[in-house]
Amino acid sequence: SFFSHLSRMGMFTIQPAPFPAKAPSTFVSTSLIIFFVAYLPALTCYFCIFSTLILQRDVISNYSLSNCPHVKSPLPPVSYSIGVWEPQKLVWMFALMLHLPLRVMLIRTAPQVYLPGAGQYVFYTAATFEALGLVCVTVFNVDSIIGFHAHAGFFVVWWAAAMWGMGIIIHLQRLIGHNCSSPFAYRMWWTKICIMSAFFSASVGCSIFYPISQNYCSVAAFTIFCLCEYSVVGLNAAFWGVYLHEFGRFFDGYVITAVKSRKGNLSDGTVTP
Repeated sequence: SFFSHLSRMGMFTIQPAPFPAKAPSTFVSTSLIIFFVAYLPALTCYFCIFSTLILQRDVISNYSLSNCPHVKSPLPPVSYSIGVWEPQKLVWMFALMLHLPLRVMLIRTAPQVYLPGAGQYVFYTAATFEALGLVCVTVFNVDSIIGFHAHAGFFVVWWAAAMWGMGIIIHLQRLIGHNCSSPFAYRMWWTKICIMSAFFSASVGCSIFYPISQNYCSVAAFTIFCLCEYSVVGLNAAFWGVYLHEFGRFFDGYVITAVKSRKGNLSDGTVTP
């Protein structure tokens, strides 16, 4: 029978064996990290936006500008697409759940490619606040109990940390001469500068056209604001994609291995100092 076959294989036979048999470990490829950290949030955000446009036109038709209840928007803003309307909200939260573990691992390790010092610390701090800002923007959405202004404040935290992180990466690579180490590095360095400049310009567009749309009940201004929001999401993903692509030229991935406890094995009386 099946169980007798398992017994002959030793699965049900009691016999002495070391525990643990070996230190558990796994390998996480750089390509997987690039997808989940850089691209998954942006792709999910765009999926939520376009699925609302295609499948839930009634939801958009009922959406009006905050200060202008009679003015309807032709485009869904990002905050409502991923934070309020369902099922898009659930899709976004699931993607964020997949994104965060590798993002946290990268936050802890990516700054270590630079020598210890202020630059490494600033990079670590910026990456930490960018991730925290993303989580807070999701949890405290525009319809949350703490309101729109708190949501906007967390968005500013995310944006400032993202700009901070982009700037410090570009500065560190120039400071150590990495941008001149090869033609590829030089091209990627200028690519990151262009992406950061476009990110800043789109962000300025958001900060200009949103108040115009609310104060003057302008559909055109709100449409431009939405397009700038969409651009900010994509440009942030593009910057991290370029940086991690460079990272992948040096490293194939991460090997995650359990570290044996320093307390030793109490069962055999040995203690590691």
